[in-house]
Amino acid sequence: MDETTVDLDAGRFDCVPVVWRLPWDGTDPLVWYERLAADAPASFFLESGSRGRYTFFGCGASLVVGKGDVLAVTRGGKAARWRGNLLARLREVLAARRAPRWPGLPPFFGGFVGYVAYDAARAIERLPARAVDDLALPEVYLMEAREVVAVDHEARDVYLIVCADPAEPGGWTAARKRLERLAARLERPVAADALYAWRPAAKAPEPRYSFTRAGFEAAVRRVQDYIAAGDVFQVNLSVRRSQPLEVPPYAVYRVLRRLNPSPYMGYLRFPDLEIVCGSPELLVRVTGEELATRPIAGTRRRGSTSEEDEALERELLANEKERAEHAMLVDLVRNDLGRVAVYGTVRVDELMVVERYSHVMHLVSHVRGRRRTDADAVDVLRAVFPGGTITGAPKVRTMEIIEELEPFRRGPYTGSIGWFGYQGDMTLNIVIRTLVAKDGWAHVQAGAGIVIDSQPAAEYEECLNKAQALWQAVEESRAEVGRRGG
Repeated sequence: MDETTVDLDAGRFDCVPVVWRLPWDGTDPLVWYERLAADAPASFFLESGSRGRYTFFGCGASLVVGKGDVLAVTRGGKAARWRGNLLARLREVLAARRAPRWPGLPPFFGGFVGYVAYDAARAIERLPARAVDDLALPEVYLMEAREVVAVDHEARDVYLIVCADPAEPGGWTAARKRLERLAARLERPVAADALYAWRPAAKAPEPRYSFTRAGFEAAVRRVQDYIAAGDVFQVNLSVRRSQPLEVPPYAVYRVLRRLNPSPYMGYLRFPDLEIVCGSPELLVRVTGEELATRPIAGTRRRGSTSEEDEALERELLANEKERAEHAMLVDLVRNDLGRVAVYGTVRVDELMVVERYSHVMHLVSHVRGRRRTDADAVDVLRAVFPGGTITGAPKVRTMEIIEELEPFRRGPYTGSIGWFGYQGDMTLNIVIRTLVAKDGWAHVQAGAGIVIDSQPAAEYEECLNKAQALWQAVEESRAEVGRRGG
């Protein structure tokens, strides 16, 4: 077991990592997460499927909850509230914690984990308020993680990390004791019953949709009217399906990670809300001065045979409509990133490569840049949020049209899940392929990019196809719950 500490100026940093590094024996990190989070009201598990290097998990020491012009921080049962621009207040909360940059550690060793809802865009742009806020969810919902477990799948190491304040008397000794307790919790034989605690809503005769098929097709035609008038080039229009959830959300996540492992997936557990996320898409990553984003635009279903799969890939790559739409959105992302990047540093590393998932395949590109020194993580968030691939172009006008045509606020859908590190770094996905569980109900939303020659019926089917992996996970999780005797 390696122990590492950093002796730093207490006046400069108040969140200094104290670390134990151990060899990883191949234990599924979810086993450790269950032991750690079994009795925690707030916890997180972030992973990257088979393609990623790190898994992060931990519990929330405090909560940051924001909606409208109010941001509240709750610690130890006491809440402090501030009024003002939501993201400006968030910047103040993030800036109150300071940590050193330590290249030898995993990228996330402490900070804030959770989501920023699509509707937080109102803290960036002046948008109309027409859609009904039926779920009444926070627009910013984060938990502070001062103790983190990171699994490095490449180096096969496990990091146990606690953050200490050097200014506190006996801070280093207390940090070591916290590490000992953290290690003991990972080894304790404890049932994960609390993670499976769930009270379904009363059964409904059939699922509820935010649009009927006819209503969605009419909305598509309305978007095409706006395109023909020159207002926009493309609008992402979405459908939400809601139904009582008869199985625990955590059971759904366990199945989803097997069915459809994705680069930016995770499970968030808050006191009043659970989120199961299988997103393939990165909104933005900030690592020191490096900026990165990975836009997705262009979708086909998976083939039933390898031959059909390859034929669908060739058709996707050759489709002029899909390529033009993708190129337009890559340009939008480049422009967004350019607002916080050093002039001339934004570049496209990969353009229109195909990535496959369980039910669909996508066209994906990779865009990088170098962050300006006067731009912090919240500046970067403001520049790129929400992602252009899930609004359309130009972004502000498309958001106005979405607000006009979609009957309900989007909530976490097409917002971002991820982390804000104490050292100033950040990784946020785009919330797609995601189930939101609240008050016994499950809500899954999926969208399609509408352009002038879109076929309304086909776009509706695309929305249903994109959501299928989540509903399959719900069905298969019944067996998992049955095996546990639930």
